[in-house]
Parts: sequence; structure tokens; C-alpha cells
Amino acid sequence: MGTVVAHELTHRTWDPVSLWVGRWLLAFSYDAGFAIEHVYGHHRYVSTEHDPATAPRGRNVYLHIVLSTIKGNISAAKIEAERLNKKGLPVMSYHNAYIRGLLMSVVLNVAAFSVAGWTGALCFSLAALFGKSLLEIVNYMEHYGMVRLPEQPVQPRHSWNTNRRMTSWGMFNLSRHSHHHAQGEVPYQNLMPLPDAPVMIGGYLTTIFLTLCPPLWHKLMTSKLVEWDRHFASPEEQILALRANQRSGIKELVDYDPRQWSLDSIKYST
Repeated sequence: MGTVVAHELTHRTWDPVSLWVGRWLLAFSYDAGFAIEHVYGHHRYVSTEHDPATAPRGRNVYLHIVLSTIKGNISAAKIEAERLNKKGLPVMSYHNAYIRGLLMSVVLNVAAFSVAGWTGALCFSLAALFGKSLLEIVNYMEHYGMVRLPEQPVQPRHSWNTNRRMTSWGMFNLSRHSHHHAQGEVPYQNLMPLPDAPVMIGGYLTTIFLTLCPPLWHKLMTSKLVEWDRHFASPEEQILALRANQRSGIKELVDYDPRQWSLDSIKYST
């Protein structure tokens, strides 16, 4: 729950207090770099090959947790280094928000050690890594298999959405993800359901458990991806989808060409 709240707070880039609180909440899961990569990287490159958090078709969730974590941290460090270079500030300094984020997690781990010794530090680390893994699972299911040309604007069709009531109540409308990515500055309480957006398999809790069984997940998502290719993808995205299908390793997708459907059947926004 700290991560969900932190996600909302770190989007409030105009409010230093919200950013500060959000970054400390993320530090509990060793993920203060999320405040950098998510806002300035993920929201820019979502549903493209440049986005560490967008899982390509055919990838299993366990591999995604590792790859997205590593690449996401690399991306956060690069984004922050570029920001400091533009300002003429040294990268290896207190000015570096990514380094400060790492130090926040160190401070929390030291606090755990001071309370309960090595057992406390170990338990804190396990809880932190579990929380980070859960975040990457959510990233995985929110954008799995989506494609987009980097130069195209992000639209509601580029994220899996769900309007399940309990999920929305429990996660501050995070499940209204299509609207969130189309307009990232909109506060959580103003996010709209968007009933015409691509729909996730179920609510967040149900979908999280489904991702943990890759054969079942891929079986269920194959029809979802085919539906997305037919009804949401632009002609240019259908070409990207064809390439993604061929690389997926999933037989039903490898043999499927989205371009076989007439343009009259495609419902996408311009």
C-alpha cells in the first residue's frame, strides 16, 4: 500500500512535500529510483521496446521481475545523470536524486538492524524485495504485450484497464490505468473508468495470481492480444504486433497476422 500511495505522490512533481514523502515510501521497497524512471521514463516510453516496465509478448513474469528491476534502475540513473549534466552539476553528489534514494533505503535498513540486529535487517530486506517484486508484477500485467510507436502520443488503448470496484477502492483508482497513462497529471480521484479501454482479465488481485502461472497466463492473454490487435491497434501498430507475435514463441501468436483484418474493423483513436 505504501507503493500505491507513493506512485500517486511522486506524480505530483510540483509539490516538494509530496515528492519527499513518496520517495521515502518507495525506499521501504528499495525502489526510490521509481520516482525518477516511472515519471520521466515509463510514462514517455510506455508500450514501446524502450520501456523496461512493458513486458513483450511471450515473456514470463519471473523473468520480467528481474529484467524490469535491473533495467529500470539503470534507466533511473541515466535520466538523473542527464538532468544533472544539463544543469552543470556533478553526477556523483548529493544533487543526485537516485543516489539519495539508495541512501534512504540504507537508512531504513540500518534502523531495522538497530531494532532487531541482523535478523531485523534480513527480514526488512526480504519484505522490501517482495514489495518491489509485487510492483513489477503489476507493471507486467498492466502493459503486457502492448505495442506503440515511440513518436505516437500515449492513448487509453495502450494500457490494460479494469473498473472492478474493490480494486479501484483498494488501490486509489490505479486500476483506471488507461486514463492515468493518457493523462498522467490527473489526480487519482479524478481518473475516469473509460469503459471502451482494453480490459484486463479480472481485478488486480485475481490477475496477479494468474500471472504466477505462465502457461495459464499466456493461454488467457493470447485471445486478449488478438482482440487488441483487431480492435485497438492502428495499422502501424499492427505491423509492430506482427513482429511481437513472431518473437513471442507462442504458437497461436506466431501463426497470427493482425493485418489480415480489414481496416473497417479497427477502432482506434487519432
